[in-house]
Amino acid sequence: MHNMLIQQGLTILLLIIFAFMLIGLGRLALYKNNIHFHSSGEIIFFSAGLGFGIVGYAVFFLGLFNGFYSFSIGLLLACLLIMSLAGWFWVEKPPSHFTNQKPCSQWEKLLLILLFFCLIMGLLLSLTPEIGKDALIYHLAVPKLFLNHHGFYFIQGNVFAHYPLHSEMLYLIGLLLQGDILAKGIHFLAHLFILLGMYHFIRFNMEMHNFPALSLILFCTIPSVFLISHMAYNDLFVTLYTMGAVFAFIKWSRNLEKGWLFLSSVFTGFAIASKYTALFLPSLGFFGVVWVSHQNCFTTRRTLYLLLIYGCILIITGSPFYIKNWIITGNPFYPFLYGIFGGRGWEPAQAQYYDFFVQTLGMGRTFFDYILLPWNLSIHAKMDSPQFDGIIGPVFILTLPFAIMLRKFDNILKIITVYCLLTFMFWASSAQQIRYLIPIFPFLAIYVGAILTHYQRNKLAFVVLLLFISGGLAHNGWHIFHDYINVKPVNVVIGKENRDVFLKRMLPSYAMFDFINSQLPQNSKIFLIYMKNWTFLCDKECYSDSMFESYTIQKILSQASTPANVFVKLTENGFSHLLFDIKYIYGRLSTLTPAEQNLFRTFTNEHLELVRADQSYLLYRIK
Repeated sequence: MHNMLIQQGLTILLLIIFAFMLIGLGRLALYKNNIHFHSSGEIIFFSAGLGFGIVGYAVFFLGLFNGFYSFSIGLLLACLLIMSLAGWFWVEKPPSHFTNQKPCSQWEKLLLILLFFCLIMGLLLSLTPEIGKDALIYHLAVPKLFLNHHGFYFIQGNVFAHYPLHSEMLYLIGLLLQGDILAKGIHFLAHLFILLGMYHFIRFNMEMHNFPALSLILFCTIPSVFLISHMAYNDLFVTLYTMGAVFAFIKWSRNLEKGWLFLSSVFTGFAIASKYTALFLPSLGFFGVVWVSHQNCFTTRRTLYLLLIYGCILIITGSPFYIKNWIITGNPFYPFLYGIFGGRGWEPAQAQYYDFFVQTLGMGRTFFDYILLPWNLSIHAKMDSPQFDGIIGPVFILTLPFAIMLRKFDNILKIITVYCLLTFMFWASSAQQIRYLIPIFPFLAIYVGAILTHYQRNKLAFVVLLLFISGGLAHNGWHIFHDYINVKPVNVVIGKENRDVFLKRMLPSYAMFDFINSQLPQNSKIFLIYMKNWTFLCDKECYSDSMFESYTIQKILSQASTPANVFVKLTENGFSHLLFDIKYIYGRLSTLTPAEQNLFRTFTNEHLELVRADQSYLLYRIK
């Protein structure tokens, strides 16, 4: 237990040092930009966002030259830390002026205390081993492979390995220094900076918003937000960068300091370097530049100049991962747009299946389904389900309709409204997963606070809103408390429950991966079939179809006429073992045809030797 507490203390210390480095690098990047900030917290928010972007790209360029070695990454971090010292101590603090600062009420202080306890729960969960499915599939699995390979390369079978991976470059540092827990902590840091940015933006920029703490607790308690905040995903990085882009744009639209527009473009580039879903953001930026230019009667020449500068900065900060993917896979948007670009290791049938899979997310794509979409999102969404794969809760659908009665929208609310509506429409036409909507949630939470402020003088409406908000918070609180109780983090954090016991409790297949890691020969190569693609858990070389887990085995079976043909195909690819979940090979859950099942059964009897069985998981050695 004592050793574990020391380890957890070291994790927190490393996160503090990492945050110190991020802010220092961001302050250095803001040097002589002549941008006026409202508060020190605002400076920290933008500096941290810039710091994340700088560190991620520093690691990226190291990978381009096969530099993922402990020494080279350590040297890089040392150089970045020294540079951050310059940002903290040798660079003049960016100018700031404290205007429109509002006192914090007793009620707000109570909400901040509630938020503190919510964040403590999230921190404890962050200090446990990774169990997030997407983290095990690629957010951590891919940087782990890049580390082992010392640079970028084409990872066969894992289609997600060639997404924009800016956030994963940060996780690579965590994996090298201390493993998955530090990587999770880095994502949790992004969560903290989001809350800091929201708080200071509301307090110093929004005159008609008296409840900043309420907006923070609304965002933090959204079940999907709370769930991923303690996992090594990339959604909160996209949210952080999107907030930076929108907040900077709003400031530019108000004071026309060009530095804010440049900063908005930089953050937009970081967002699209982190996730494909952010590719809609640049179009909103270009539209916004034109709108502000029209509002201020800019000349055509000046407008085109601003558009050109915005676009150039955006391309510089956003394109490197797309260029890397183009070189490695032949498709900058791999695996999407396959009909135009094609793509290495991807086939037309897989591209069609993928498009079909995206369209099945949600609760239908008819006109009536789109009309009901806000209701279904708020009431019928479920975790780990095609029904949006997440939970928002009813707060927004209960409170946002009150905005209809607002008589006056200032420019901030106008920009937030346009951003949220257009982003929601884009989301509705693509993959309807709630995680992809998270970048608009901070703005919706801010909107709720503005609505409540407007109705303060209308006692009846104000009480109704408070009841709706309280009910929504209670609903969401139950879900996040259930998540906390399900994980039971305290024992593993303090060392009463060791890592292996925790993972065996949370992940049914972990015991089999633990056996593979400890008992199989080092040169083993395992073919995983219906093991949920959790390749991060496997320390031996392995292959798994990251989408449509039976695709490769069905392709082999459909082309083979005898069990010997299957044997030859597998051994030609260097496989020494097969690991699969038998429930998905035979029976009602199987996607194999009866003929394919019979061939696989015969092949198993003639060419495989059972090594270990655990529940429905079977590990075979190829004879």
